[in-house]
Amino acid sequence: MIRFIRRGSMIAVAAVVAACGSGGGGGGGTGTLGVSLTDAPACGYDNVWVTVTKVRVHKAEGASDEDSGWSEVLVDGGAGRRIDLLSLQNGVLADLGQTSLPEGHYTQVRLVLSEANGANQITLTGNPTPISLDTPSAQQSGLKLKHGFDVAAGEEVDLVLDFDACKSIVKRGGQDRYNLKPVVSVLPISVGSIEGAAVAAAGADDAWASLQKTDPTTGEVTIVRATTVRDDGTWKLSPVPVSSSSGYNLVIGAPGYANVVFTNVPVQSGVATAVPGVTLVASTARRIEGTITSAGANNSAQALQEVATGVVIEADFATADADTGEYAMSVPSGAARVAPYAASSPAFVTGSNAGQYVVRASDGTASTDAPADVSAGDVVDLDFTF
Repeated sequence: MIRFIRRGSMIAVAAVVAACGSGGGGGGGTGTLGVSLTDAPACGYDNVWVTVTKVRVHKAEGASDEDSGWSEVLVDGGAGRRIDLLSLQNGVLADLGQTSLPEGHYTQVRLVLSEANGANQITLTGNPTPISLDTPSAQQSGLKLKHGFDVAAGEEVDLVLDFDACKSIVKRGGQDRYNLKPVVSVLPISVGSIEGAAVAAAGADDAWASLQKTDPTTGEVTIVRATTVRDDGTWKLSPVPVSSSSGYNLVIGAPGYANVVFTNVPVQSGVATAVPGVTLVASTARRIEGTITSAGANNSAQALQEVATGVVIEADFATADADTGEYAMSVPSGAARVAPYAASSPAFVTGSNAGQYVVRASDGTASTDAPADVSAGDVVDLDFTF
């Protein structure tokens, strides 16, 4: 059975480093490292539990697990805390603790999860029985994250570790077998927030807001932040990295509705960018499915769509089954409504390429693209081989 996974979801670990004392970078001052979790769309599961035991940081890039000099945030004294990532949405934070941190330059950040039986689990929609996740890596020494940061006496430094729940869960053949392969990245330290509202005439279950960025050099489309819409239609993305002059693309949608896209959305440090409320318009949902065959087990697929000249969005994402290579996505057949960001009265136009998508398959190292036209029906057997 192929399970549809809506969108890539992001769960953020916000690490706050507060340096104390006086003097400059090379002195003997100390600071405080605090860690918290926030923001997670539903992504096709009712629960995604992980047990975080600690966060480790070190100044030396080549430091091994046994070397001295590690500073650690021990979650609940090292016993760890089991957290449902999907309960942390719309900027809600879960405080994990803090530790003293010497000033200086740090090159290693590691997120450590428990490997105890039942520590990391999911529940599938309609089935309350927890399913344990196989955790082949990142439990003992911690998941290594590439990011450096400086702690100077007298200043505070905010780091955000994005734990992408959907991309981190990989189905594996049998009905109740899933792997947990944590996908975590580090965001820049300067942040703001974005908030708005979305409603639908007939009501829209599982509505979401997704802030996206396109690399003009590589064409890569990435999800910067994403969240589900609250029952009252409101939503909030926080924290969000400060944008460059070109801003972000904000995509708002729901299963069975056409996407709404705001382009060039600004984010300023310490500022909440207000997005005007939108009304979603019904659109037939179509399936795109097939298999991805490669020597590894890190296969995934993106459904990309150019909704205006030079504006490409990710409409859906799916990991491929680790054993069978099967993947499946759901996208709207109708055209998106697109408008440049405006604080009020945006001038929407009907986007181009209704029903026209490009599926970008990846084996974790390389990627390849293939067209998918869903204007007349589902696209099946769209297969890739690496």
